[in-house]
Amino acid sequence: MVAITRVRLTPVNTPRHGSITCGHVLVELLTDTDGLIGVGEMSDFQHLPRYHLDVPDLEGTLNELLVGLDPLQITEVERRLEQNFPQAGYIYDKSRTIKCGVDIAMWDLAAKHLGVRVVDLLGGAVRDSVPIAYPVFRQQRDSDVERNLAMVARRAAEGFDHFRVYVGRRLDLDERFLRQVRDRHGDAITIKSLDFSNLLDPRAACRFVDRVADVGFDLVESPAPHHDLKGLAHARDRLPVPVSEHVYGFRWALDLATADAVDVFNVSVIAIGGITPARRIFAIAEAAGKSCLVGTTQEMSIGTAAAAHVAMAMPSVTLPSDPVGPLLYTRDVVREPVTYVGGRLRVPTGPGLGMTLDPERVAASAGPLTWASTSATDVVDRAPAGPTDAPSADLAAVAR
Repeated sequence: MVAITRVRLTPVNTPRHGSITCGHVLVELLTDTDGLIGVGEMSDFQHLPRYHLDVPDLEGTLNELLVGLDPLQITEVERRLEQNFPQAGYIYDKSRTIKCGVDIAMWDLAAKHLGVRVVDLLGGAVRDSVPIAYPVFRQQRDSDVERNLAMVARRAAEGFDHFRVYVGRRLDLDERFLRQVRDRHGDAITIKSLDFSNLLDPRAACRFVDRVADVGFDLVESPAPHHDLKGLAHARDRLPVPVSEHVYGFRWALDLATADAVDVFNVSVIAIGGITPARRIFAIAEAAGKSCLVGTTQEMSIGTAAAAHVAMAMPSVTLPSDPVGPLLYTRDVVREPVTYVGGRLRVPTGPGLGMTLDPERVAASAGPLTWASTSATDVVDRAPAGPTDAPSADLAAVAR
């Protein structure tokens, strides 16, 4: 019998191009079998509230919870994690990040133990890739419009033809960007969504959607404040395009389904706390007749690989999805990062997640989690931390 012998956590910090530095924690589940190690990622801690974990203390806690378990005891691991880090009903709750990193590592370990890919352990691939909607970051100043237009042109040349546009801070600039990007690219690109990120009340969001409806977009995301079921339902009844919302808890998924408040579930592996709980959300969505897309907080390659395996295995994922984190960061921690071909994310090959840590790259990014160089304002809209006029710099995406 194989058993987990140690949980090792390594905090790392990865800068986004022209933007903030994001903290993550790598998870390694060591076993009593040589070379059998599960890897996971607690992704992108740079969300409000503005505090970080005590990583050594967390490592001790996880060793207490997990050492001695079999790699296939995924359900038991989830039970222990939920007992000690319960769902808080908030999309940026730190507990869901902790659980996600451990759960991903368990799926990686179990699949490696059986000599299969995670997607195969999930029931097998129903597709070989998923289209990705590249993020267009929120306009906050006049210079952002031209910068984002240049970014769209650059990514379109690389094969990305779906984009999601974050709106809601400067609606005048948002409208200017939307009209100019359509003028420049016509029908060569698709605007998958306007994402309000819960910033506006539903009536204000609907008024803006009406104002720019002629630009053309496939859906509207989060057009009401957090937990505002009535607001989401109002927007869904009012708008001519589907409405989507992030799902970050079992109760929230049931509430959305019961109220019939949205058309699309945005299911992020990190927002729900891992692959195991994400499967339940997909089941709720299917039972409620809701389409799904795979969301993101912009993970590194390990977290993105987990999202890829989930996206390939779940039949209800019928819409372009969001994970592009490895393209936003200046460095990664694995030997072979995930790949995008023609604007589509492909599932990695090899057993488990198909990811192997690169010791040199890990060492280059390793260091304590810190908020020293990141302000709360920067985090809210993923604004650049310094001068932003270089046309080649991608701003980092607003938190999911």
